[in-house]
Amino acid sequence: MKNNFKLVLSVILSVIVFFAIVVASDNVISNVQRDMFDRKIQIYKELKKNYDKPEAARLARVKYIYDPAKDKSSYSNGALELSKRGKLDTDNEITTFTDFDERYIYFKTGNDRDLVSERFPRLWNFNRARFIVVTIAYFIIVNLIIYLYYRNQRNTERDIEEVTNYINSVRKSNDYNSIILPPDDKLYDLSQEINSLGEDLNNIRIASRLRKRRFESLIGHLPVGVMLMSKTGQVLLHNQAMANLLGVNISSEIHPFVEDVKTYELSQMIEKTLRKNQNYHKIIQLVGNTNRYVDATVTRLAHSSEEMIDQQIMLILYDLTDTKLAEKQQEDFVNNVSHELKTPITSIQGFAETLKNGAKNDPQMLDHFLDIIYDESVHLNDLVQDILSISKIQTQDDELEYVDVKALIDKNIQHQALSIYNKNIRVETEFFGRKTVEISKSRLNKIIENLLKNAISYNKDGGEIKIEFHHDEIKNRVRLSVEDTGIGIKEADEQRIFERFYQVDESRSKKVGGTGLGLSIVKETVEKMNGDIYIESHLGLGTKFIVDLPL
Repeated sequence: MKNNFKLVLSVILSVIVFFAIVVASDNVISNVQRDMFDRKIQIYKELKKNYDKPEAARLARVKYIYDPAKDKSSYSNGALELSKRGKLDTDNEITTFTDFDERYIYFKTGNDRDLVSERFPRLWNFNRARFIVVTIAYFIIVNLIIYLYYRNQRNTERDIEEVTNYINSVRKSNDYNSIILPPDDKLYDLSQEINSLGEDLNNIRIASRLRKRRFESLIGHLPVGVMLMSKTGQVLLHNQAMANLLGVNISSEIHPFVEDVKTYELSQMIEKTLRKNQNYHKIIQLVGNTNRYVDATVTRLAHSSEEMIDQQIMLILYDLTDTKLAEKQQEDFVNNVSHELKTPITSIQGFAETLKNGAKNDPQMLDHFLDIIYDESVHLNDLVQDILSISKIQTQDDELEYVDVKALIDKNIQHQALSIYNKNIRVETEFFGRKTVEISKSRLNKIIENLLKNAISYNKDGGEIKIEFHHDEIKNRVRLSVEDTGIGIKEADEQRIFERFYQVDESRSKKVGGTGLGLSIVKETVEKMNGDIYIESHLGLGTKFIVDLPL
């Protein structure tokens, strides 16, 4: 619509220009005609000295008018019109009257009624046919130029619009088509460059998305919590580990960090970094759903460019809960070991002093105290051996060898024969599949030894122990179960019995003389062998331990 208006306006302007040229040309011709008439008047004045006025006018080739009112020629009409306007009142002055086709130039000779005149054609009346042809040719040529110009302009605008749309589509998305223009188009080179630019931008976008996916995948699989914030404290990026540590569902939308961070101490670290542009590091305990111990680091990141510096805040949380738990377990273990060692040592020391102070002279007291010292030393030796066993579990490498499991179980039963005989316990063994397997003999022996000791110690007099060994050749796994008919375990204690020095019944444990480390040794040995241990127990009816080990 806008281009059509411009086209019409240009045509109108070409018409105005044409008429302006015609009028200007006619004015130039008018001046030339006045000069010609003036020269003839000079000749007329000279001839008038020797001839009368009509003859002088004829010789000077001008028209002599004696009285315009009486003259019936076309000259008199112009003269009369000029007389009405007062244009012929001055003597010896040239005056012009113009109609559409002719131009009449008059000269007053001095007599009110005498005039000399000459008629001249106007521009378009010199050769009317030629003027019409020139006029038509002018409008054809000019309007053709105007049409071609605006058509080319429309094509250029269409090409520019196509280029603009292409650039917008490239800027907004990857769903775009290349610009196709003919080689003779003046925007052809530009279109080719923009197509190349679009391809380069598309490649950059693909590479950027790939880097982003790789970065998000890396962040997502990091075992540490990561949160990226803007300089105003808005959460821009996070991983699942951070959500797990904070115990909240972190939104993927941009939002303030205070919606996720509920621990005041951690929130203060972030606030200080935002205000002071300083890095902070501290070990804190989170509050909320997890109560985990974390190593928190709040770091300021600055990304500089030529125009600006973009600042961001990175929060990194390392989970120290397991480390703290291990430290607590180590501390408890040391305390328990100290306590367990202190009891037999104190007993040995006390009874030895009693013997030195004279009790040795009483044979009956001497034998009694020596039995106690011996029992305590045995208990002390068992305790030391179990502590060493726990240490070896983590440091000793597996040495695989072919083991006759039946012989190994029978050997352990023979070692415990006296305890089995004293409690009148019946031991039954059963084997399924191959009895010889490739496994760590020392580790398997520790498992059998401690489970058998536990089954004997907490069994009732006249009870039973059933040992089963299964070898699954298809799954390449073995299963060992030791079942007794002893006191059983409460359901609440079933998960705690594998803790070091944990005793379900302290009076019972003291009576049987256990170290409190047997089941803990079994549990840690099984885990070291990538196996699993299960427990089935009924209070007062007995307990069954099941060990499942891969080969």
